[in-house]
Amino acid sequence: MARRTVLIALAVSAAAFAVAAGAFWGLRRPAPDAAADQEAVALFAMKLPDADGVERPLLAWRGKLLVVNFWATWCAPCVEEMPELQRFADEFAPRNVAVIGIGVDDADKIRDFRSQHRLRIPLLAAGFDGMQLAQRLGNPEPVLPYTALISPDGRLVEEHSGRIQEPELRRWVAEHGSR
Repeated sequence: MARRTVLIALAVSAAAFAVAAGAFWGLRRPAPDAAADQEAVALFAMKLPDADGVERPLLAWRGKLLVVNFWATWCAPCVEEMPELQRFADEFAPRNVAVIGIGVDDADKIRDFRSQHRLRIPLLAAGFDGMQLAQRLGNPEPVLPYTALISPDGRLVEEHSGRIQEPELRRWVAEHGSR
């Protein structure tokens, strides 16, 4: 009887370990590949108009831990996350972290949105081409919002499809940021 109990306990322990290991590895996203890094380099070569129509070279953010958020004024989860992105940007700017929004929209709508929500993060207008840019940076499906993290040396190091939460942004900075 004792041997049977020991065998059952071992089997239950092995099953629990297998489930925990599977959950851990299943939840981890694979690291972005070299092609994504090439797309991050291509991103820094671009210029996009901001909400006021002024061309902004993305190279201006090279050397920072850069949170790039793809969004649209008509996207409810995008609208919900914008105040959090602004608070995050305000808090982490002294740590060489920048947040930019690339709108899949036109500059007039983005300017109105910026004013209405009192946003100060740079909001750039990419029009519908922004979806293709997001896909090149790793967006697996044409989903908004989509957020990518680019390291100061120009590598795509994290990505998130859907509404991003502040704890995940904080984890990104803890793992990839400089103090």
